[in-house]
Amino acid sequence: MVWDFFKNLARQKMTGVQAQAKGKVMGAQAKAKMKASAKVNQGLKGATNKAKGAAKKKAAGGGQEKDQPAAQKKDEGMGLFGKGKKQAQSQPAMAAVEPEAASFGDKTQFIQVMEEPGTKSCVGWLVALNGALKGQDFRIVDGKNMIGTAADADIVLTDQYMSSRHAVLRHEEGMFVLVDLDSTNGTYVNETRVSKEELIDNDRVRLGRTELKFKSLY
Repeated sequence: MVWDFFKNLARQKMTGVQAQAKGKVMGAQAKAKMKASAKVNQGLKGATNKAKGAAKKKAAGGGQEKDQPAAQKKDEGMGLFGKGKKQAQSQPAMAAVEPEAASFGDKTQFIQVMEEPGTKSCVGWLVALNGALKGQDFRIVDGKNMIGTAADADIVLTDQYMSSRHAVLRHEEGMFVLVDLDSTNGTYVNETRVSKEELIDNDRVRLGRTELKFKSLY
């Protein structure tokens, strides 16, 4: 029985030593595998970061080149000598323009304003003295001047007591003649109702209830 006890004790120790040794081996193997895996992962990560950095650098370089003006690309491609040649070519053109500009500034130019075909010269004015149009002046041109409330009249006045074609003021051969066109409320010159009257400067004209002052240019 004593022998069996020692035999079992020796066997247990042997088994413990073997288990401990086996545990150390397995631990060493696991540690080696973790180190190898960490190195592989680190290598992959470094390669990925390097690839990403190269891609970003390439994209940045390509975008900058794309946004760069074509004229600037051309100048950079020509180099130092090409740029100097371009400046040398532009200088004669500038030198040729400058004397012309200087001579242009020394000369006095006369500009003649031509009247458009169909326009007539102004020969006088009618100035409103009362009503909504008070203070406004209306041009009198050479020839016929229709006065009334109609939109197609030559001198359009807003007065409900005035006819659409109330009167005509004619300028012919240096004379101003006012003619009433059978208006409802009549035409007055210096408070006198008239059918036809020659006007002189500063005459007062009343059409409907609108009073006007006549001013002659001549």
